[in-house]
Amino acid sequence: MNRRDLLKNSALLLGVSRSLSAQETMPVGKTATDQQRNAELLGGYDYKKYPEALTGYTGQDLQRVAFLRWDHAVRTRVGPRGNYKAGMTLLANGKIVLAVCNTTGYYGETDPAKRHFPIFVYESPDLGLTWQEIGKTPLAGKEPALVTLPDGTIVMTAQGGYFGPGAKLDEIPVSRSTDGGCTWETQAIPGSDYPRDLIVEPDGSVLMVRALKPDWEGKGGGSPNLQLARSKDSGKTWQFSEGIIDWDYAGFGEVSAIRLKGGHYLAALRRQHPGTSKEAFEDTVLTESRDGGEHWSKPWKLSANAEVHAYLTELRDGRLLATYSNYHLPWGSFAVMSLDHGKTWDLDHPIQLSLSADIYVGWPVTLQLPDDSLITAYSATTYYKQSPEHVTCEVVCWRLP
Repeated sequence: MNRRDLLKNSALLLGVSRSLSAQETMPVGKTATDQQRNAELLGGYDYKKYPEALTGYTGQDLQRVAFLRWDHAVRTRVGPRGNYKAGMTLLANGKIVLAVCNTTGYYGETDPAKRHFPIFVYESPDLGLTWQEIGKTPLAGKEPALVTLPDGTIVMTAQGGYFGPGAKLDEIPVSRSTDGGCTWETQAIPGSDYPRDLIVEPDGSVLMVRALKPDWEGKGGGSPNLQLARSKDSGKTWQFSEGIIDWDYAGFGEVSAIRLKGGHYLAALRRQHPGTSKEAFEDTVLTESRDGGEHWSKPWKLSANAEVHAYLTELRDGRLLATYSNYHLPWGSFAVMSLDHGKTWDLDHPIQLSLSADIYVGWPVTLQLPDDSLITAYSATTYYKQSPEHVTCEVVCWRLP
C-alpha cells in the first residue's frame, strides 16, 4: 500500500476530513474493525510536543489486554546513577566484563565542544551479583558492543562522534583489551553505523555487520546494503566488504547479527518506516544470509512500532531469543522467543525484563551463562525528575520457564 492509499483509507477510518499526518494513519490492528478503533484512539497528537514523537501509544494496537505472570529474578545496579547503555561479554575464566557509557559528560556539560559520553568498565566475578569498576584507560563513546575472542582479547565498538575532542561522525571507535578490560588501546575506523554485537567466527576471527551508509532522514545518498568488517588479528586491522540486501531502502542501522549453529547469518535491523520520521515510527526487521554474508534475503518484520534495539541470542537448546527496547508504554526492556530460527516469533507472549519511568531506556544485551540461566544488561530512567543523572544501568539474572 502506498502513502496515498494509507491517507485515503485512514481518512475513511477516522470519518473526518481534516488533514492528517501520515504517521497517524498507519493501520494498526489485526482486523479492519480493530484498525478503525485504534485510529480513533491514536489520532490527534501534536508530535512536536513529544520527543521523537514518542507519545507512549503511537503505532500500538490498543485492542488487547495482557495476562501477567511473575517469576523470581535477581536485579542489581552497575555503578552510579548516570550510567546508561552497556555492552557485556563473558570471559573464559567465568567473569563478566561490562562497558557502560555515562550521560553526565554529555547532558551535564554546558560547553558543546566538550560534550562526550565517557565509558566505564566493570567486572563481575559472580555472574552479575556484584560489580567492581576495573577500567584504567580513559574511554568515550555511546552504546558499546563487546565480544571476547578465543585468545582472550576483548574487542569493543561504540557509536562515533562521542569519543572526545576531534571525534568525527563518519568514524567509530574500536578498542582492544588484552588484560580482561583493565587497559585499552583505541583506533578509529571509517563508517557512521555501529553494531549491536560482534560475531566470533569458527577460525577465531571477528566479524562486524553494520549498515553501510544509513539514511535515517530520507535525504538520499544512503545505501540499502550492509557492510561486513572482518579482523583476523584480534581487532588490530579490518577488511571491508559489502553485503547486498534484497531491498532498496537505506533507512536502517544498529544491526544485531548472529551466526546460527547451522552456519548461516541472521541480522536484525532497526528500520525507519518509509514515509515517516522520528523514533516512534521505527521497528525491527530481519534478514538472513546463506553465502557468507555476500547476499541477504528480503527483510521480514520482527517487531511492532517503537520496538527497537533488538539483540539476538541463540540458546543451547536451539531456541532464539530477541531482547529489545519498548519505546512505547510500558517503557522498558522485553524479550520474545522463536522456535524456527527467527522465521516466526511468539509476539503474543513477550517477556517483560524491566520497566522505565520515561523513554530513555534500552540497549538490552543478553548472554546465556554456563548454567543456562540468562543475564540481561539494560538502561532505564529510574530517577525521572532528577536530571542529568536520571538514568541507571542495571542487570537482571533470570531463567526461561
